[in-house]
Amino acid sequence: MTGFDLGLLEASTGAAAVVGDQALLAAMVDVEAAHLAALVAAGVAQGSADWDAEALDLPAIAAAGAAGGNPVIPLVGALRAATPQPLADAVHLGLTSQDVLDSALMLLAARALTAAEAPIARVREGLAGLADANRTTPVAGRTLGQQAAPTTVGLRLAVLLDGVTRTWRHLDGLELPLQLGGSVGTVAVLADRLGPDGAAALRADVAERLGLAPRVGVWHVERSPVALLGAGLAAVLGALGRIGLEIAQGARTEIGELDLALGDGEGGSSAMPQKQNPVPAVLLVANARRAPGLAGTLLGAQLALDDRPAGDWHAEWQPLRELLRLLVESAVLADRAVAALQVHGDRTRANLGASAGAVHAERAQQVLARALGRARAAEIVRAALAADDFVPAVLAASAEAGADADTAARLREATATGGPVGLSDRLIDAAIRAAEGDA
Repeated sequence: MTGFDLGLLEASTGAAAVVGDQALLAAMVDVEAAHLAALVAAGVAQGSADWDAEALDLPAIAAAGAAGGNPVIPLVGALRAATPQPLADAVHLGLTSQDVLDSALMLLAARALTAAEAPIARVREGLAGLADANRTTPVAGRTLGQQAAPTTVGLRLAVLLDGVTRTWRHLDGLELPLQLGGSVGTVAVLADRLGPDGAAALRADVAERLGLAPRVGVWHVERSPVALLGAGLAAVLGALGRIGLEIAQGARTEIGELDLALGDGEGGSSAMPQKQNPVPAVLLVANARRAPGLAGTLLGAQLALDDRPAGDWHAEWQPLRELLRLLVESAVLADRAVAALQVHGDRTRANLGASAGAVHAERAQQVLARALGRARAAEIVRAALAADDFVPAVLAASAEAGADADTAARLREATATGGPVGLSDRLIDAAIRAAEGDA
């Protein structure tokens, strides 16, 4: 077993390989290796270490970590044992456990974002294509769970696209900094060995070797890097979860506006042979539901005291790693869902007609108000809403009220089904441009 679990209750998307125990151990080894290499480059030590994270005894390190409250302590012992003297004495020199684990979690975050990048790009591309293809497909706009006014499937998909684009752009732009402060954040041990300028240069060297941001300050108790990362992860998971929620709603049997073209054997029920459940959509919703609580723990851990925190830092480890796992998983699930998404225009039109034309009441009233005044327009619309079919009723009533030909033409246009609605074309185009990086 290389992950922190076998995924019995989760979608099998390979997330454990990116953020599981073995991946975290490898990231900690990478931090120690980069630090040791920087020490050698600075002339503090000589030689090189040949460490293989896969060869380390992960269960033993995990078990021994309980005694010291973190896994870095037994890891350092194992690395020193695998390093010849005198180089072994330089292993972990000037570091503290929090330096290693904080930096390793930032490395893990960078690798999780890299793993999610390609699926997220395909999600954006797929949503953009679907939004463009369905820009004139009419559908009932729904507010507070009720049919409200007409919109288009393309615009609804463009709104989903815009959410993914903007939350991902924010998350991908966050600083993932190196942590290297020593026991109480003064970097004193390294400054004693290398002088202030040499210690500062070494910190920058380690950051460059790891591909992490060379933050000037120490963030042992200034936990904004983790808090901002957690909030950003939760926002992306929410945007991806919205895709799942829209699909799950649209795929309801009695709605039938959306569907997922899943492969044989996917989405089956243990009891009901007629069902094909929209599994990727369901799991996207589940992941998004879990994200705020996990991010809340990270936000609460900002209240860290003194120069190294007692418990607040420790509280971050598993929620942060879980959010990273959910990101990798949801990126893959959203990719699958969007690739399989089908829009049933016949059903959107049929459902739009369920209100007998009442969804056109808002625009009809505004057209009539311009010609007949607000009070008379409201009276005509109320009467037409009581009829069996709103559109012919409001057209007839407006003619009886003396509306001119121009008003009648505008009224017919406002109550027609199909085509762009309002600024929907422009809004769709803007979302597509933003997804392509042009806005």
